[in-house]
Amino acid sequence: MNEYLTELHLHTKESSSCSEIPAKQMIETYKKEGYSTIVITDHCSKSKMDKLGNISWREKIDYVYTGFDIAKQYGDELGINILLGVEVTLQITDSDYLVYGIDKEFLYENEKIYEYTLEELYKLCNKKGYLLVQAHPFRNDIQLAPLEYIDGIEVFNGCQDEVSRNDKALEYGKSTNKILTSGSDFHRLDDLARGGIITEIEIKNIKELVEILQSRNYKLNRNEGTFNGKIKNRI
Repeated sequence: MNEYLTELHLHTKESSSCSEIPAKQMIETYKKEGYSTIVITDHCSKSKMDKLGNISWREKIDYVYTGFDIAKQYGDELGINILLGVEVTLQITDSDYLVYGIDKEFLYENEKIYEYTLEELYKLCNKKGYLLVQAHPFRNDIQLAPLEYIDGIEVFNGCQDEVSRNDKALEYGKSTNKILTSGSDFHRLDDLARGGIITEIEIKNIKELVEILQSRNYKLNRNEGTFNGKIKNRI
């Protein structure tokens, strides 16, 4: 049986100032680690957009998409699937949410999306068929999202510079009926290939990504091992 690795949480140097690794180098390293698919989830936050100065919203979003555009072109050359996602920091709670299934128009059409309430963001995603996942819910100063306004919970976050309390996140996630995800939260080489999902089929586009996550027919990849991604019979 074939197994395919997909990274669900990754930032490029071109579009996220907190990341140290350019998109091309990132793709090369993930290719060597055996990943077939990468979801680029660069940041969209008020502080980030304010730093871009007095330019149009579309120009600001073009910057957010720069890393993805470079990664997509290079990924096509190397034979690795590059999919678009985003990590939105909601201003009202200062908490982070990963959105899966989006196309480029999503951020172009929703100016200052970081000013939305969680309920507004969830309803927008639900209407569009996107999935909204709370990232690293047990880090310091993160507010736990009401379950009725999220589709999933990131129960493993591989970023080495943060205390994500993954065991607590996993215990909490298992007590819910939500989609559970894992991501490396890649910013530098120390974070490489620490998270993601393992599937029996290769995920080649955003539609397949959403369908796989909704089916829960996957395993979560964690640096200390894997466990079944289905709600029942975990570990």
